[in-house]
Amino acid sequence: MRENNRWKYISNRMFLLASVLFGFLALQILIQCILFFREEAPFWQVMLFLVFTVFFAVSFWVFVLRPYRRIQMMIRRILDGYILPDKSLFDQALLTPTMEEEIERMEQVLKSPEMMDLNKRQAQYLALQNQINPHFLYNTLESIRGEALIAGMDNIADMTEALAKFFRYTITKVENLVSVEEELDNCGTYFLIQKYRFGNRLQLHVLCDEENRESIMNCRIPKLTLQPILENSIIHGTELKIGTGNLTIRFEQTERRLIIRISDDGVGMDEQTLAKLNRQLGRGGKALTENEEKKGGIALVNVNNRIHLLFGEQYGMHVYSIRGKGTDVEVTLPIVTTQDREMEKV
Repeated sequence: MRENNRWKYISNRMFLLASVLFGFLALQILIQCILFFREEAPFWQVMLFLVFTVFFAVSFWVFVLRPYRRIQMMIRRILDGYILPDKSLFDQALLTPTMEEEIERMEQVLKSPEMMDLNKRQAQYLALQNQINPHFLYNTLESIRGEALIAGMDNIADMTEALAKFFRYTITKVENLVSVEEELDNCGTYFLIQKYRFGNRLQLHVLCDEENRESIMNCRIPKLTLQPILENSIIHGTELKIGTGNLTIRFEQTERRLIIRISDDGVGMDEQTLAKLNRQLGRGGKALTENEEKKGGIALVNVNNRIHLLFGEQYGMHVYSIRGKGTDVEVTLPIVTTQDREMEKV
């Protein structure tokens, strides 16, 4: 049934018409070549058909097919729940003047205060849903810890305690913004858990200007900003290298911005992979790539999108990497030192 209805779509009819026209031109080139070899047609006539056919094929690809596929991919991403890309990306592939008006209207609706409030309410509902009974998890982990202490397995007891502390921060603490100090404490807990797996193969360093240390530690950033990046650095960087892996978190404060750089000396990535990742992060929400499987914790794209939602698209994340040398993830945030009540809501 689906096959029978394929021709109801104007796009399919357009591609069929283009294919027929291209086939006709190719047939004419073949006929002109035969006539030329029979000395019944001049050479310039053959070349004219050939140049026109090539021009038609290239023009159709550049001005029709490629923009069509681009906008089709963007619409798929919107349907999958991604944020509406910058409207300027649609300008190269607008089908009709009406479509431009529809996109402007869609942008107004998606970015309206009512929609933002609805998103906040949905996030609040999900957060409350995740907290329905966290005490069962904590009590179970505490029971495991108690049994481990009785059995003299101190390492298992310490690991269980660290895991309970990590989940308590992740699940129970519902604020959108937390202090840098709290985020670093959670990173320390996560790193302690990883140390039981990697031992001395893994080292974590935190660097901060001592003059601005107190100010930086009191800055408020989105919860679970640093730990997912740290996890990504371990899984895709230091874990894959031979020898000791070093992870470094650097803080720099300017007049209006807090710049955080998470670095590793792992395997790094090639230029093509790096460019693809940065397109996906897409400073300003202009990412346009196919969905990729995300492994290990909260994806970098998730962190980046939360920063965009909270602070705007002028802030976010960018990745630098050299193959065989390591990777740096730079996070740019505004200086927030007081709790904005609207922003603190989940």
